[in-house]
Amino acid sequence: MDLKKKIIKNIKKKNKAISINKFISLSLFENNSYYKSKLPIGSYGDFITSPEISQMFGEIIGAYILNYWTKYIGSKFNLIELGPGKGTLMEDILRVTKLDDRFIKSANIKLIEKNRNLIELQKNKIKLLKIKNAKWLSDFKIDTKLPSIIYSNEFFDCLPVRLFHKQKSWKEKTVDFNQKDKIFFLKDEKVREKKIIEYLEINNHSKIAEISFDRIKYFNKICNFIYKNKGLIITIDYGYEKPLKNFTLQSVYSHKKTHIFDNIGQQDISSYVNFRELIDIAKKNNLKILSLTNQKDFLISHGIIERKKILMKNLPNKKKVIIENQFNRLTKNDKMGRDFKFLIISS
Repeated sequence: MDLKKKIIKNIKKKNKAISINKFISLSLFENNSYYKSKLPIGSYGDFITSPEISQMFGEIIGAYILNYWTKYIGSKFNLIELGPGKGTLMEDILRVTKLDDRFIKSANIKLIEKNRNLIELQKNKIKLLKIKNAKWLSDFKIDTKLPSIIYSNEFFDCLPVRLFHKQKSWKEKTVDFNQKDKIFFLKDEKVREKKIIEYLEINNHSKIAEISFDRIKYFNKICNFIYKNKGLIITIDYGYEKPLKNFTLQSVYSHKKTHIFDNIGQQDISSYVNFRELIDIAKKNNLKILSLTNQKDFLISHGIIERKKILMKNLPNKKKVIIENQFNRLTKNDKMGRDFKFLIISS
């Protein structure tokens, strides 16, 4: 059964509209769905991420991780990436950290990935780097009690989200199917669940809210893990701190914005991450917020300008222009520099 038919069956089964959360989950994470089978990242995919733009991105993060490990761990530990994609960020981080042989020998590398095609790409890169201590997991189930460094780039934005807005009362946007015209459509339904209403009233200071309970649950899980075992979390994603004025749910197909009902199971669906919510979760787990900054400020304060100068040295002008363009794409406010955030949390 294809995904479109499966979503229609879910609606018919309940004889009512389903939440957008359920629609996204079926579209992205069901068997043979977008994140389980497609190769979404890169020029031939649907979107491009910072590690794919330039090696400088991963090198700066690799240097930061190596410095943290040297100062605060210095022994056996887990190096965990959530959603490694094509393995480019992992590759750049490991290339930098391999400069310290003790780091690589101490690292138990764990890659949390569901997409079988991406796993093959990641395994090939690990093989080329001659790394032997790597393991793949489909979910965050770590059975060791070692201190850990957990990092992710554009991972939390893809977890399913629910959309609420307040008029006289709270309403939720849901997905229904018109049998006559054979089309999906959005409809508003009054929120009746007391727990949801209480959560919206306590945690939201706007008339609209995007809430990903999957995101909350997952982030709480890794924060609790770090609290018990010590270590570091680096979360990189596009997101916000202040209350929303508009919904951020979006879909992309072949590098172009689309409607969420287009290309079902074949396109990316994501939403901006509420970083204030993640900070609250970290604090509830008694963790320290080391930094919340935008991508531009993080990369510049940790040496990307110096790294750019080294890479450009003795290169012909054409290649210098390429590196300069990559740098601008990562750091300019109207590109990825402002909307992308770095949240760094430590025990």
